Amino acid sequence: MIQTLVGHADLLPEALERVSRRAVAEGWTEDTAIWKDTRELVARRARLTGLALRRLDALAVAPPELSLEETLTRLDALVREPVRRKLAPGEVVVFETNTRRHSDRSSTKKSDIEVPLRYLLGVALGILLTLPLLFVAPPALERVAAFLVLGVGMACWWVPLLRSGRLLLTSERLLWLPHLGEPQSVRLASIPDDGVQLDRSRLDVRVEGDRRLHARLVPEAWRVMLLLELHRQPPLLGAARAGVQVENAVVFAAKLGKREGCAVLRPGGVSFIPDGQERQALLALTGKAPSLPRFDLERVLDTLRWLPASEFDACVARVVAATGGLFRSAEEARHVPGPPAWMWLRIQMGSQMLLGRVALAQAAAAKAVLKTWPQAAE
Repeated sequence: MIQTLVGHADLLPEALERVSRRAVAEGWTEDTAIWKDTRELVARRARLTGLALRRLDALAVAPPELSLEETLTRLDALVREPVRRKLAPGEVVVFETNTRRHSDRSSTKKSDIEVPLRYLLGVALGILLTLPLLFVAPPALERVAAFLVLGVGMACWWVPLLRSGRLLLTSERLLWLPHLGEPQSVRLASIPDDGVQLDRSRLDVRVEGDRRLHARLVPEAWRVMLLLELHRQPPLLGAARAGVQVENAVVFAAKLGKREGCAVLRPGGVSFIPDGQERQALLALTGKAPSLPRFDLERVLDTLRWLPASEFDACVARVVAATGGLFRSAEEARHVPGPPAWMWLRIQMGSQMLLGRVALAQAAAAKAVLKTWPQAAE
């Protein structure tokens, strides 16, 4: 039906023009049947265009000047290609909320999980409003009053969670699977520079690209924002398709002399990047000023492990140069033996000592890297 309508779209303006000319020539009055039907047709077409544009705008980014035929064509294409819940062959999961199914090995101890203050206040308010029942209820109803207070508190907590769901970042797209409602998806390559927005009061993430996506109550919203910033553009755009990460790379919090920062341990040497240079680091990687108000440099460097080893090393070198960091090759640096790496890792870099602590999950990888250094063979 839509194809038929679009195929004959050029006939309608011509027909309306003929009716208008005839109305003028014959002096039709406002209550002439054909003239009334024509005006009704134009009004209904305008209403239909508005409704179609509103529906299209809910699914994808659409310019407001689209004609009815263009709008229906785009809507038809979206309907014919529904959002896939399952991954396509070769599609790799990079990150998934509310699960351990992601690749982060950085030593950052700060949690990205947040709970909106408004929901905590709602729970507290619900309990406070029902708590007096415990003191005024007759002895026979004290148990009922206690269950009522508990039930109100749990309802205030769980009802907002019905808005939430699972958010998956894959090598190709961002996929939102809400507990209630239809799945939403947007291709990473289609997300523009200003296409990602975060409502921190609700922890809602909105993304615009080939489609619109509205993920609600995302507990790790800041991490999702950072991963989107990295994976939607080079050099990481599409890099996860291989499904392989650089394993002999260890990113950890470190201190070089008096400077705090993070370090990258590789068979070829060790790099140090100082704190406070996050924006310069991301600018060196993407060539664009980051739009994020905050992010963790350790996570940025750890995410680079999706790149091939040579590209990973090149990107780390760019970050070191842009941030005033320091690199020493495996021949120049020297590991100072001591406690296990997950407790303290000490590396002599020229006249300065690098002191860091590797996450327990990375301790084996750090040990394996240090074994490849020349001093290990001495």
